[in-house]
Parts: sequence; C-alpha cells; structure tokens
Amino acid sequence: MKILKRLILDIDENLNQIALLEDGKLKEYHPEKKDGKSILGNIYKGKVQNVLKGMQSAFVDIGIGKNAFLFSDDILFRQENFNKSITQVLKPGQVIMVQISKEAVGMKNPRVTANISLPGKYVVLMPSIDYVGISHRIEKDEDRKKLLEIAKKVKPQGIGLIMRTASLEATEGQIQEDLEELFQLYEKIQKDFQNAPVPSLIYKEENFLIKYLKNFLSDEMDEIIINDKEEYESIKKYLKNLGKEHVLIKYEEGDLMGLYGVDYQVEKLLGKKIWLKSGGFLIIDQTEALTVIDVNTGKYVGKTSLEETIYRTNLEAAEEIALQLKLRDIGGIIIIDFIDMKNENFKRELLEFFKKELQKDRTKCTVLGYTQLGLVEMTRKRVRSQVSTYLKEKCPMCEGEGMVYSEEYIYKKLKNNIERILRHAAVKKLVVRGHYKVLEVAEERKLSKLYREKFDLEMNFIFDDKKKYGEFEMDFE
Repeated sequence: MKILKRLILDIDENLNQIALLEDGKLKEYHPEKKDGKSILGNIYKGKVQNVLKGMQSAFVDIGIGKNAFLFSDDILFRQENFNKSITQVLKPGQVIMVQISKEAVGMKNPRVTANISLPGKYVVLMPSIDYVGISHRIEKDEDRKKLLEIAKKVKPQGIGLIMRTASLEATEGQIQEDLEELFQLYEKIQKDFQNAPVPSLIYKEENFLIKYLKNFLSDEMDEIIINDKEEYESIKKYLKNLGKEHVLIKYEEGDLMGLYGVDYQVEKLLGKKIWLKSGGFLIIDQTEALTVIDVNTGKYVGKTSLEETIYRTNLEAAEEIALQLKLRDIGGIIIIDFIDMKNENFKRELLEFFKKELQKDRTKCTVLGYTQLGLVEMTRKRVRSQVSTYLKEKCPMCEGEGMVYSEEYIYKKLKNNIERILRHAAVKKLVVRGHYKVLEVAEERKLSKLYREKFDLEMNFIFDDKKKYGEFEMDFE
C-alpha cells in the first residue's frame, strides 16, 4: 500500500515549522524562529584573533559578538598544509574566509570551517578540496557507481563534489547546469570577500523553506501544504524551475500544525518518556555533551520466551530511537541501554537493524558498537540546537536546572486553541483558566483586544493555581 507523504509548511509571525508526515505520522520536524539568529551555512570574512598551538585551533572574529572556533582539521585539508602545525598556517590578524559548520550550542562557540561547501539542487560544491562523495542515503551499488562516473565527468580537477540524493533523478546535463550555477555563486562570494570590510557576512544561507525543500524533494512527495501566500508563490516558482510541477502544492489558511495533527506529536518530543506500541517505553535523558536512552519492557509481557520478548522490545525500541534522534535533532555522544540479551545472534541482529534504521536520517550517524558494559555507543553529527531549545526556555524558578515552555510556544498554543474553537463553533464568550504565565503572555500580547476587534469575542482569563507552568483549559458560550 502506498504511503501518503505530506509536507506541512506552517508560517507564523514568530516561528516557522516544517513537518514531514507519512500517513499522518510525524517523520521529520524542523522549527525556525523568525529572529534572524540562525547562522548555519553562512560565510564570513573573518580575522584570526588568536591561535592555540596546544589545542591545534584558533578563534576567529566574524562580527557576531562571539568569536568562532576553528579546529585544525577544518583548515589543514589542503595538500600543501598536510602535516603542518596550525601555527604554520594561521597567524593572529590574518584575514580568512570561513563558513559556519555548527551553531553555538549552550556555552560553546559556533564552529567554522575554511572548507567552504555550497549546496545546489543535485550536488554540493566544495571548491577547496579534490573529492567525490555520494549521499549516504543512496544505498544501491549500481546507483552509487553511476553517480560516481557522472561526478568524475563533470567535475574539474582539484574541485570537490558530493552527489545529493536528488541527483538520482537528474540527467547529466541537469547536474552540469547545477554545478555551473554553483561555480558562478562561488565566484561572486570570492569577489565579495575581496571587497568586504573585516569582519563581515559575505553570504547568507538561502530562504529557510527552500533550504529544507532541497532535502525533502529528493523523496517522492505527494503534496506540500503552506499557509503563507507569498511563500506559496515562491515555492511554486521554485518547483517549476526544478522541473517538479507534478508535486501538488496547496495554500490553506490557519493553523496547519493543528489541522493535520502535528502539534500533539510535537509536544511528545518535549517529554522524557516515550511509549512503544507494545507497552514498553524509552526514557531519554540529555545533557549538553551526552544523551542517555534507557529501554524498558514496561507493560509488554510477550507471547513466547523471555529472551524473545526482550528481543522484540529492543527491535521496536531501536526503530523508535532512530526516529526520536532525528525528530529531536539530538547530536553528540549517545549511549543506549537496550534490555540485556544473552543470545549473541539477537545482539548482532539488533545492532544491524539499528544501523539500517539510522540510514534514514539525513544527518550522519556512526554506531561504534557495544561497550564492555553492554551499552550501545554512537554519535550523531551536531550542527544546530536541539528542537527543544526552539519550543522551551530556561525556567526562571529553578535558575536553569530544568526547562519550561517558552513564551512564544505558549502564545502560539493559545492562539491555535482559540482559533480551533472559532472554526467549529459560533462563540461569543471564551473563558481561559490557566497558570499565571499563560495570563501574563495573554496580557502582554493583548489577546483579548485582538479577538474582540477581529471576531467580536469576549475573553476572560482566570488564574488557576492547580495548573502547571504554561497549562490552560478553555470554556466557551
């Protein structure tokens, strides 16, 4: 049976959200605040502030108020620099072109690389290194061999190229055209680098929606739904230029996250406990440097032997863990405590199954295997903050020891619930009972005035000391 793949693009005044649904189940989720703070992929003309020989790294001023961290592996990739110390290549005061490879996470500075990469529709251009790569999501040997041959044909000597998943559907001519456009873009970046002051931004990553569309359109997409008219026209034009006119794109007003059942699935990403269909569950504990995932059988008792029951629970958990890592955008070191199994065949099969599930992730994952204590150790490349940082903020009550819903998330949830009621009922009066923070957000954003003027709706907000931070309920007449 064919799976319905639907891409939801929910554009809001403060938060953009992209959700990929497969038969209604959330498979990918990407939020982005409309504050212009996302700098991933941006290219800067920077100045080296200091070079740390002992750490084989440097700090570069790129003009954002916090120096960027440049590691030796991200500067010593050129043939002429092999086996050199970073102090032989970089000096304080030196002007250098760098690109953001990881956004600032917690107390860590943003990380930059001198190995510039420019993503196109079908290829990624890396002008500083002689290299050919194929997307890890392309698994068949014949497909990889075919794309490798095309890459070698179109690629000039000394230039790096990665064939994206979408290149499978492209002709050699389309790939060549895409590459030429990227060369033109890089030439412009080089000219801007020569003329720009130090430090300064010389290239900004493209539109948030287009950036993700490039990834999603490599899959067979059935429909795209968006609630912003201007972006709708922009994406229609982009799809036409890409030769993807067959992809159905629809414009719908309102809260798409609520209309298509995404919001309640997103809320589950903010909790520590995830139930499995069998009755087992996962517990996800996160710190800045490490994530620990514990697998439990819970209510699942199985139908055969204990070992078989544990094996089935672990397989289900492995599938869900791979999905949760992707949905929550968890990066860094990850330790997984699967339920202990004595059967060595089961242990091998579980690890192979888990690796296969992780191949569905667009972000690079590396499974290192079992530790001496029987835990599974892995890493997932971290390039931006976790999803929770977009939807939660540090709790003012516990001084950052825990997390609470952000004001933006409370405001959006309030609006979505109010408008959902208004869509289905002729309401004249609405009473909101909630935590004091809900009342504070409603007052600051002048929600009563907004809906009185827009819908002639009378609204009353009542404090309820039994509600948790950010919780509320609504009654209407």
